[in-house]
This record gives sequence, structure tokens and C-alpha cells, in this order.
Amino acid sequence: MNIDKLTIDERMKKLIKGEKIDRVPVIPHMETYAAKICNMTSREYYLNPEKAFVAQMWARDLHQHDGGIGYGFPECHAWEFGGDVEIPQSPRLGYPKIIKRPVSSLEDIKNLRIPNLDDAPIHSRILKFNRLCYEHGFGVGISAGSPMNIAYALAGNLVFRWLIKEPNAIHELLRISTDYLINVAEYYVEEFGSEQIGAGISCPMECHAIMAPKTFEAFSLPYLKEIYEKFSKLGIRIGTVHLCGDHNKNLKYWKEEIPLAKRTLITMGYEMDMQYVGDYLGEDYIIGGNLRNTTLQKGTPEEVYEEAKGIIEKMKHRKGGFVLTPDCTLIAEAPTANLHAMIKAARDFGRYE
Repeated sequence: MNIDKLTIDERMKKLIKGEKIDRVPVIPHMETYAAKICNMTSREYYLNPEKAFVAQMWARDLHQHDGGIGYGFPECHAWEFGGDVEIPQSPRLGYPKIIKRPVSSLEDIKNLRIPNLDDAPIHSRILKFNRLCYEHGFGVGISAGSPMNIAYALAGNLVFRWLIKEPNAIHELLRISTDYLINVAEYYVEEFGSEQIGAGISCPMECHAIMAPKTFEAFSLPYLKEIYEKFSKLGIRIGTVHLCGDHNKNLKYWKEEIPLAKRTLITMGYEMDMQYVGDYLGEDYIIGGNLRNTTLQKGTPEEVYEEAKGIIEKMKHRKGGFVLTPDCTLIAEAPTANLHAMIKAARDFGRYE
């Protein structure tokens, strides 16, 4: 058995500083997977941040992974801004279902208001979770977007039509989405102090399967740049970026226009070549990815182990640093032995002499 020489905290702090570490870290990005292994339904997990915290702690203790603990809610902003969401009783790991979005017409946009954060259904729960994190000596985490994710949660598929026919409507949605994210950041700075806060951005809506690079430039880019500017002034470091899907033709914007902090962890899906992205962006950034969730869900432990081995051997000596992650949030149905196989591969093949 290969024994770790560093603790989780030591390993991740050294990685961010660009110092030598003992092995490739593994961040599984788990949400309701933690509920599953604690015999908890997704409904219990999503509606009860206290239970979610306990599940995350048990999962971290079991797997000894290198990630923090987090709490999210798919398309949560539909509920946050006044829409209706149903969280099914069955199946046990069912995902929230949007019954009614806040925006179904252009007129509805005019009626949108940033919710009162103290009693907003999602923010109030995430805040409870983060208070527990803080009480137990962890940092607290917030979302820095992307605003386009929130716009889609508010208006659904109307976003695709309006990107072409009603661009001003999209800008209105992005404006309130950006203001919401900044309001949350300001709230957290007041409660916890900026030094305790970490932020991350996920960009599924900006991938090439959904929008062209020119659309990204015209709509998403200005608001992402604004978020970086405002968060920086608040003293909040945006330390992680997830590029979900194919973003190869958008990389120039991330390199040349978005003020990424040095040592940002940039993770990506299986659609992107990590070696290419790492070479393009340079050694100032940590690259993470991209073991397929399909393998984690449907493969055997041996198949997971071999796929992880191939990724590690390709990326472990990258000068800017590398973290093994799934290609997206760990699917809840992944067998426990498969996640173990992923982490075991990092211990067996990811060691630095």
C-alpha cells in the first residue's frame, strides 16, 4: 500500500503555491454521491444543509479525497427567483424538476427582483451549510457564475431563441444574474471576511455545442470580466474554473481578456485535451480532469483504474501542476468501489519522487 506523505491540506496548499507535492491530488466534485453512500435521499440532501454537511464529511473521511466539501442545487436559481421546483420522493436519487420558471415572456423580465438573501430558499440553505463549514474550520465557498447559467435557470430554452431574436432581453437577464452573484459575494464578505471565501465558476452554457465563440464574446464575456473585477475588489479569489464541454475556441478569451488569478485550477470535460489546454494557457495555471463519468458510473473498478492510470501518466509531470477529477460533477450512481479505484490510481501511479 502506498502511504501519503502529506495531509490533504498540506498537499493542496503546496500545489497552489507551486511547491513540490507527494502525489497527484484527486478532487471528485461530489454532491448527491455523498447522500447515496450515507443512505440518504436526494430530497433529504437538497432540502437539509445540515444533513448534506454530515454526508459530505462522511464521504471525505471514507475516501480521503483532496477536495473540499460543497453543497449545490441543480438549476437552483429558478426557485431562488420565484419559480416552482419539485424535488421528487422517488427515485431515491432523483434530481430537482423545474415546474415553472420565473420567466416565460419578455414582460416577466421586468418583474424580476434580486431576492432577499436572508430568506431566499437556496441562499439561506447554502448559507447554513457554509456556516457549518466555517464552524468546523473549513473555508466557505460561493459561486461566481457563470451568469449565463442563471439566465438559463430563469428562462429555460427561451434563452436560445432570445440570443438571436431578443439580444437586449438576454443582457437584462445577465445583468440581474451578475448583480445577484455580486450581492451574494458582498453578503459573505460582511459575514465571514474575504480571506475565508473561495469562489468558482462553471461554464456549461458557454460550450461550443450551445453557443459560438462570437456569441460568448458578445454576451458572456463582458459579465465574466465584471465579476472578476468586482470579486477582486472585494478580496475574493476565484480559484476554480470548470469548462464543461468543448471550449477550445474560447480559450483565447480566458488567456487574453479574463484576469485569471495565477494558480487557478482549470478543470474540463472529456471533450477537451488537457495537455493542449495546459500548453496554451501556460504554467501559471493548474489543469484538472477528466476521467469520464460514464466510466465511473458504468465501468468496473479495473476499467476506472486503467483510465485513471492513463490520464495520470500523461499529465502528472506537467510543470504547472495537475489534479485528477471526473469530467464533471461525480454522478451519484457511481459505485463506491469505482471512486476508490480512481483515488487508488493516483496513489499508485501519481507519486512524485
